[in-house]
Amino acid sequence: MISAIILAAGESSRMGRPKALLQWRGKPFIEHVCAALRAAGVEDRVVVLGRASHEILSAWVPAGEKVAVNPKPENGQLSSLRCGLAAASDFSEGFMVCLADQPTVAPETYKKIMDCWLSNKESIVVPRTFRAADARLKRGHPIIIPAAHKALCFEGPPDKGLHWVTHHPSVKITDLEVKDPEIIRDFDTPEDYAGLV
Repeated sequence: MISAIILAAGESSRMGRPKALLQWRGKPFIEHVCAALRAAGVEDRVVVLGRASHEILSAWVPAGEKVAVNPKPENGQLSSLRCGLAAASDFSEGFMVCLADQPTVAPETYKKIMDCWLSNKESIVVPRTFRAADARLKRGHPIIIPAAHKALCFEGPPDKGLHWVTHHPSVKITDLEVKDPEIIRDFDTPEDYAGLV
């Protein structure tokens, strides 16, 4: 069983408003991410919210997602991941770390990453795709962390983020090349959002 942890607790300071509620094709970003995970067959889904939790929940209705609130989102991404892990199913064998500002990742991409992990359950699976800007492969999200490395997520310095976990000497990384360029696309500024068609 895989649980999805959707990180939506960021301050969205550069965007100026909660990125989870930005609209695309008539729905908020957070709904696109959750709908893609549902379509990919992920049954256990945890959305981690921060200071904008009331605003987000007044505009978006979960459809089976659990909601966890990070009381100190200023402590960084790792603190939000910990909140999500604490709320995830005890039966989870792996945790897919997803970003709320990646509404354009296809359900098929989530499925491909899960299928890869099912064949490499001891590894952290990290997707990567070709980036034309510098003609190289670049790593993106979502990644899957096996339950065997769950404890690492609670040991790392909060300021180091997921990088500390994925670069720990005890972990094995399986890189998965995908053709979906959306795994490296996120929306941090109004200019980024303006480019979304």
